[in-house]
Amino acid sequence: MSFYESLGFNTVQTYTRPNPYAVVRYGSLELHFYGTKRILPNENPQMCYIEVDDVDGVYEQFASGLKRRLGKIPRSGIPRISKIKQLAEDRRFMVTDVGGNTFYIGMRNADPAFFRTIESAAYAQNFETLYDLLYSKEDYHAAFKMWEKFFPAADLDSIEAGDLDLAKIWLVALDIHLQRDQAVNPSLNEKLQTLLDVYSAADSPDWDKISHQYREMMDGE
Repeated sequence: MSFYESLGFNTVQTYTRPNPYAVVRYGSLELHFYGTKRILPNENPQMCYIEVDDVDGVYEQFASGLKRRLGKIPRSGIPRISKIKQLAEDRRFMVTDVGGNTFYIGMRNADPAFFRTIESAAYAQNFETLYDLLYSKEDYHAAFKMWEKFFPAADLDSIEAGDLDLAKIWLVALDIHLQRDQAVNPSLNEKLQTLLDVYSAADSPDWDKISHQYREMMDGE
């Protein structure tokens, strides 16, 4: 149960007979586990969704706890924890424990359409497709193919859209490349950073959201 204790859970009970069984608690949340040798961690299909009031606070505690325990934030393998993702329905992250059990932890979006939609009629439908492939279906390979189809690299400077729309497009494109290449695309990063610099002094909740999302995406491990 040391994995869960590193996340901030308390171990309530553990049993070895007649069957392995353990109970851990985090606030009002209680999780029960049974042990079996018939399921390997990398083949474990067990998963569930947990809705919380403050997904950012829970994520921060879990990620910092794992970093203290492992010396880094594990993004792949077992165990692992994803970054927070802004989906159409909610804001969530995923954590997989040492046994391969996967938990999706999230909260409903106060403004579910903000990051998923843009005003430009010429690009709105394609952008929503990109967004859903990356965040709802979590298929960055398909998202990358659609990115190349919808927004060819040679045409990026000719996209006719408002600055807020462009910022949302660059955010999604940056994340596609981050997940595919595990590296920051310098051209896209420069485009978005230029816009953020221009609007850094603006008293705008929308640009504050963009800036916050960018910082989270670029946050070091």
